[in-house]
Amino acid sequence: MIRLCHVNITSIKKHKDELLARFSDYDVISINETNLEKDVKFSLKGYNVYRNDRVGKSGGGVLIAVKENIKSQEKFNQTIDHNELIAISIETKSFGSLLVASLYVPPAAKINSNIFLDLYQANNDCIVMGDLNAALKQMGSRKTNTKGRQLQDIINEGYFSCIDDDNTTFERNSYEEKIDWILASQPLLSFISNYEVQPTLGLSSGHKPVT
Repeated sequence: MIRLCHVNITSIKKHKDELLARFSDYDVISINETNLEKDVKFSLKGYNVYRNDRVGKSGGGVLIAVKENIKSQEKFNQTIDHNELIAISIETKSFGSLLVASLYVPPAAKINSNIFLDLYQANNDCIVMGDLNAALKQMGSRKTNTKGRQLQDIINEGYFSCIDDDNTTFERNSYEEKIDWILASQPLLSFISNYEVQPTLGLSSGHKPVT
């Protein structure tokens, strides 16, 4: 069994102690909005860390941390149309090679659907975790936004499906929305269980971890 976690933490360097206190039992951790500068060293105890840092502008950045006892290798590290992506291959007993991606789509950007196709073509046993800023009314959001329609188009292609319930993943003051997602390729769907939206870490970002 592989345990996965995704969280938008807004500056991982400041809050890695809180992250490890809650999620150090997880095998793979996806983090969006890391706010790490390219020349700044960063580590998580017990994990190998793979990063795609935003260059030339503050904010953003994605990271995947994989337990040191799991064989892993970086496969994608790129930013396309402001979509920030890091993806790694891990070796599992059940599936062999599994591709796991962390994707951040900023509020002003469009979802680049080619990223999903590229990931699927690289390995059709694939999981994508991330803050897509995509809201779908039929999956727990107050309304469907533009990126929600783009996400629906990706789902309609038939390669990926959402692994979720209708719980919101972001809350700040009286505003709640579902914008963080875990998507899996069709071959994996029947093997995925225990999806949960966790309580917030108590940080200013307002995002709830998804596991």
